[in-house]
Amino acid sequence: MKKKKIIQKLDKHCSEKLYVRITRKKGSFEGISTGFILDKSSNFILLQETNEFRVLGFQIFPIQTIKHVRFNKNDKTIHRILNEEGLISEVKAKYKIDLTNWNTIVNDVKATQLTVISECEHPKQNYFCIGYLKRINKKSISIRYFNAQGILDKKNTKHKFEDITKLSFDDRYANVFSKYLIE
Repeated sequence: MKKKKIIQKLDKHCSEKLYVRITRKKGSFEGISTGFILDKSSNFILLQETNEFRVLGFQIFPIQTIKHVRFNKNDKTIHRILNEEGLISEVKAKYKIDLTNWNTIVNDVKATQLTVISECEHPKQNYFCIGYLKRINKKSISIRYFNAQGILDKKNTKHKFEDITKLSFDDRYANVFSKYLIE
């Protein structure tokens, strides 16, 4: 899908609050995100994720990684069911996030004091880092990572902005897990 067409579809889905299925690609990585576009800039979108008829947390990712934007009959059916279940009323931007660039984004996300998940989904790098946003630099962030046993690392983990394919926050997994961490 051409970039101009992608931008038009993103604008339409954002303004009309339509359910959307987005295919994201970076290098040989390809992934799917579904939900509602709450806001967008020329470089990023803020998506409230949905899965299995549940409204979940928030994802931010670069528009340049978007390969395809879909709203077909299947997606219209999901939108209708979410509406009839009364779940679309849960779709809203709970936080003001400046989507100008990664620095403005992570500064606003850090202000929420929520656990974040920073991902690089490219197979050669493939990282998933969950934890507290501790430091913001010109070209990177540092996160105090915790592992699958809830143990916090002693040192922060650094991620370059150019490698981040998706930044998530205020999702159930991160919020619940972060209540049970061990120093």
